[in-house]
Amino acid sequence: MSVPSILSFDQSYKVRDRGAHLLSSHEYVDSSMGIVYRHHDHSGSGYLPDSPHPELPQKTQFAHSDHIRHSDSSGRKRALCIGINYRGKSNELQGCIQDAKDIRALLMKHGYRDEDIRMLTDETDKIPPTKDNILTALSWLVDGAGSDDSLFIHYSGHGSQIVDTDGDEVDGKDEVIDCIGSSFISDDEIYEKLKSLPCCCRLTTLFDSCHSGTILDLPYVYDCDGQRERAVPASVLDNISADVICWSGAKDNQEGADTPQGGVMTRAFIKAFQGHTNQSYHHFLHSIRIKIDNDRYKQIAQLGSSRKIVPGMKFTL
Repeated sequence: MSVPSILSFDQSYKVRDRGAHLLSSHEYVDSSMGIVYRHHDHSGSGYLPDSPHPELPQKTQFAHSDHIRHSDSSGRKRALCIGINYRGKSNELQGCIQDAKDIRALLMKHGYRDEDIRMLTDETDKIPPTKDNILTALSWLVDGAGSDDSLFIHYSGHGSQIVDTDGDEVDGKDEVIDCIGSSFISDDEIYEKLKSLPCCCRLTTLFDSCHSGTILDLPYVYDCDGQRERAVPASVLDNISADVICWSGAKDNQEGADTPQGGVMTRAFIKAFQGHTNQSYHHFLHSIRIKIDNDRYKQIAQLGSSRKIVPGMKFTL
């Protein structure tokens, strides 16, 4: 069952309207803690305001197979870490670049080589995290992937929702991540980059942004006790061969908090993993939610997968 939330959006939160820009944003700030939420309104892109959430949307993208396979980590390891603070912008964040650095350090402690980790941040202008550069980096990540390879994607930055134009979202909204240069990447575009991954290749993703709950539209979403909160029937799913795992920092209708020390989800993910590398997927989800809850944040971390996760199966990077 879900860890109970402690805070609600009441008088302790105030809204900053960023309507002066083509991409206006609302940042929810905790006046007592200086917390900014990673939400960005795409008013000029068919943005839909929050509405009663009709349970997690069921997108017909991923093929049913039996179970996520336990990885022996015998193949290549490759990772993409994206951290965007939107420097100098009215919707500037504080901890996203640090998030990318911290995840990179964690991965390097667990078998990922420096030359196999690509970093995209707006700390410098060397390779800015524009839409084109992010899509190119996603292609680099998946090109040549083979069975037993372990891939990792981390994104820390603004997230939002726009009007779904192709009818593949039950709630009528596509989830998007924001890039440098007043552009965004939709969940559909991410899927197009990932659908070619081969059988027995494992992709783990971590999205620390608002509205990220079903950013990959995976057919299974789990609670801490191992029970599936949502499952899409096999008959309505298209084919995907890889084992895909998605950790996300908030439900589709929730904000994700940002602090100078980093994003709440990224910090909880790292703390829950360090020193406890033999946890099951469901115990790890519980650990993350407990750490977020103990820090008095409302957001609820999510776990999704392209196939069923066997109860007790160990999570590895």
